[in-house]
Amino acid sequence: MRLNSLLVSRDSEVQKPVAEVFDGVELRVCEDSINALELIGRSHFDGFIIDCDGIERGSELIVAARGSRSNRKSVIFTIVNKTAVATAMELGSNFVLEKPLDAGRLGTYFQSSLRKMETEHRRYFRYELAIDAEVIRRDGTVISAQILNVSDGGLALRLLDRAHLHGSVTIRFTLPNTKGTIVTAVALICWSRGPVFGIKFFGMHDESSAAYAEWLSSMSLV
Repeated sequence: MRLNSLLVSRDSEVQKPVAEVFDGVELRVCEDSINALELIGRSHFDGFIIDCDGIERGSELIVAARGSRSNRKSVIFTIVNKTAVATAMELGSNFVLEKPLDAGRLGTYFQSSLRKMETEHRRYFRYELAIDAEVIRRDGTVISAQILNVSDGGLALRLLDRAHLHGSVTIRFTLPNTKGTIVTAVALICWSRGPVFGIKFFGMHDESSAAYAEWLSSMSLV
C-alpha cells in the first residue's frame, strides 16, 4: 500500500505544489478544521501538511495530530504566514515553511522525511494475510497458530489449539518469500480476544529482523 498523507488547506497556491511534490503518495485533501479533526481522530496518516494560518483553528490540528494515538509519530509539515516558525515547531511540527510556498524547499523536506514516513507506515499499517506459525511458551509448550496480520512492530494471530498465553513467548514462522526464511522472535502478549492475540516484538535476531523488514517493504510496494 502507498504512503498516505492529509493536506489541510483551501488555498490553491498550497494545494497545487503539495500535490506535485507528493506525487505517488495517496494524498487526501480537507479544506476545514472540523472535518480534519474528525479524520485525525479516526484515521492514520503517515504525514500531514497543515496550512496553519489558512484555515480556522489550524494550530489545533498540529496539537491534535501529535496527541493522537494513531498519528503521534507521523511527519507534520506546517505552512505559516502569521504563526512564528518557532511556535509551529513547539506545537509539534517537523518542518515549517512560510508563504508563499517554495515547492523546491518542500521537495527537499519531503525527500529528507521519506524514510521516516516509510518507517511509520510499516510500524502502523497491518498487512492482512494467513501464515502458519508456532507459539512457544516459556515452559516449552508449542502451540499451533495462524498469523492474521503483521506490522513492523508486531502481529495478530489465532491459536489453533486451546491454550492460555500471557507474558513473553517465542514466535516462529516461515516468510512466504522466495527464500522461505524462518523468522524467530521473542514477543510480548499485548491483548487477547478469545483465541486471537496481539503480540509486540521485543527481540529478534539480526538475520530474522533483516528478512522480516525486507518482506514488509516488498509488500508496501504492492
